[in-house]
Amino acid sequence: MINPNLDHVGIVVADLETAMEALSGNLGVEWMGVFDRTLAMHDAEHGTRDIQLKIAVTTQYPRLEVIQTIPDTPWALGDDRMLLHHLAYYAGDLGEDSSRIAGPCPIEIAGVGDGGEIPRTFTYHVHAGLRFELLEPRPGVTVPGQ
Repeated sequence: MINPNLDHVGIVVADLETAMEALSGNLGVEWMGVFDRTLAMHDAEHGTRDIQLKIAVTTQYPRLEVIQTIPDTPWALGDDRMLLHHLAYYAGDLGEDSSRIAGPCPIEIAGVGDGGEIPRTFTYHVHAGLRFELLEPRPGVTVPGQ
């Protein structure tokens, strides 16, 4: 079952550091730091491939997840601006929940586990232009509303 409490709002930006400075200065948000690593992901167009992610997340709820643009991925930008990208919710069982809604809300991209398992970590779904992310619960991470 999908937890209806919003975890974060994803925003794609042209330059991560510039966006972090602007959001801190204008909204007073604080950051957990920058997550910068390569993850295996799967989509219908490219199959499984490694994608370099550079993300910053605020400490305040609902969190802002700011993602540096990545060409030829769901995180691509057409110009030099910020773009509201997705809403994110925790799934009780990522595989089951993402499969259940995949008919009306197809999976755009999914995380791949170390052993090639799909989905792992997250799935992105799109319905009528709205993109949302389902997250796999992780040990030690606070889930909103629990």
